[in-house]
Amino acid sequence: MAETKQAGLKSSFDLAMERMAQRGEGIASLSPEKKEALAEIGRQTQAKIAEVEILFEKKLVEARAGNDAEKTAKLVEEKRTAILRIQSRDEDERRKVRGA
Repeated sequence: MAETKQAGLKSSFDLAMERMAQRGEGIASLSPEKKEALAEIGRQTQAKIAEVEILFEKKLVEARAGNDAEKTAKLVEEKRTAILRIQSRDEDERRKVRGA
């Protein structure tokens, strides 16, 4: 890919990258082992979220069939909380891998 930018003209991205490099905050490259560990964390997270969705779907169908709005709302909130907890753990694990 040929460089077609004129001298002195830089994109916002290029300027931001230069500022980050000056502060020592450049983009860190990841080793193949870290990339694989991150991919595995992603797969596990997707599986856990799918499990939560399956478990709550049956309960939600039953609550909706019984026209129990209060129970339905409670289950929806529990499902949302469970998924957020899983996603939070995912991010924590990814930070550990990136920092290690």
